[in-house]
Amino acid sequence: MEFPRSLHIATYDMRGTVVDSGLAKPCRQTGLVVHTHQLLGEVTRRYPSTRLAITQTGADTPPYRLRTPDGHLALAQAIATSFPRYLGAADGRGKDPDLVRAYYEERIDDPGNPVYHSLASQYAQAIRRAASRNLLLQNINPITAVLKAEEFGYLDASGLGRLNLTGIVHDISGAQRRFDYLRRRIERTGHSVWLIAVSNAVRAALIAAGIPPHRVATVLNGLDVHGFQDQVNQARAGGVFEAVRRRNQLPAAGRMILMSARRVAWKGHHDLVDAVAILASRGLCEGMYVAINGHGLVDTRDPDYEHDLAKAITERGLVDQVFLLDDLTPDEVAACYGAAHIAVLPSRLPEAFGYANIEAMLAGVPVVTTAHGGPLGYIDHEHSGLLVHPADPVALADALQRLLTDPDLHAGITAAGRSSARRFSVEKMFDGYATVLAAHPGAGR
Repeated sequence: MEFPRSLHIATYDMRGTVVDSGLAKPCRQTGLVVHTHQLLGEVTRRYPSTRLAITQTGADTPPYRLRTPDGHLALAQAIATSFPRYLGAADGRGKDPDLVRAYYEERIDDPGNPVYHSLASQYAQAIRRAASRNLLLQNINPITAVLKAEEFGYLDASGLGRLNLTGIVHDISGAQRRFDYLRRRIERTGHSVWLIAVSNAVRAALIAAGIPPHRVATVLNGLDVHGFQDQVNQARAGGVFEAVRRRNQLPAAGRMILMSARRVAWKGHHDLVDAVAILASRGLCEGMYVAINGHGLVDTRDPDYEHDLAKAITERGLVDQVFLLDDLTPDEVAACYGAAHIAVLPSRLPEAFGYANIEAMLAGVPVVTTAHGGPLGYIDHEHSGLLVHPADPVALADALQRLLTDPDLHAGITAAGRSSARRFSVEKMFDGYATVLAAHPGAGR
């Protein structure tokens, strides 16, 4: 088996430098973007001659040349996904969640669905420009759109013939009809299709939807363990967190509880705010504060979420206790992990994996997270982390209280958590991806 000589990655966003201008490309930094760049880094390190194309969603720009942070030159493209005519909210701000669900899920089999026709057409054009038979599709929407492009006949003019489609599935919730569509298309597609589940929880969801088990490879997420730990250590040594502290008017002293996540409702920010209010009622907030990362990473279906979260903090009388951080650089994010006493990810819906947990554990920060989804694969309750029921502020407050008041528990979970997280290396992850990519017929061409 041979690794592809060309690879077209479809993802949420990517970092890098625009070659023609020399300027840094703006990027929406999420766990999915972290995952993409872990893969890109290994491609550059192991297969520097592989020709790359990267297609992102949520933008409407012509193709351009991008140099990745690892120095690989790639063709960069964009897929427009706003669709205000079909998905726009009545007040003109963001997307209507009911319309999004209707077009992406409920009307998935409608042959006249304009959203899928647009996505399918755009992806077909991107595939033609990339001129690679080997596609690595990050998440369910790009996978669905490319299969729709085949169904609608948009791929016929690509001139590439049989494509090798490797879909990476990160979603668990809210995609049941897309999973069912995927099951049906896999049975009749003329292309080679393999799926990668990023956790055992994702694999179980795919198989429950009827996807044949032999079509699903489980490749657990990973990251550059040593590189991330070095970044945290360098940020500590360089006093990077002090700039974050001053800019956000954080307390000059005190133990910090860190939540690093997109500012969307299912991540459970309001449960954390309620838990802090409970801790305050118990007299346990002295010398402690909460910092919430993720500025600007909102869902267009809920454009007021950040405002509503800030309002809830004010109404609970916690403005001196809970802080919404501004936009942070990657080094500043690492500095926050290095300065944290506890990390929390109270997601109401199952995390497919939960990169923020792994990053915190590698940084030597004990984690409190919810007991479902990907974290069940790397957190042993009361050993390498604390697990609580989702949407349960009292249980969350109890777990935080234990780590705030029991130094031995804090130290034990810190050590065991770091040991658990070190298992998830980017090298092991990439080995799994390379095996799947090379398994497609003619992948090395």
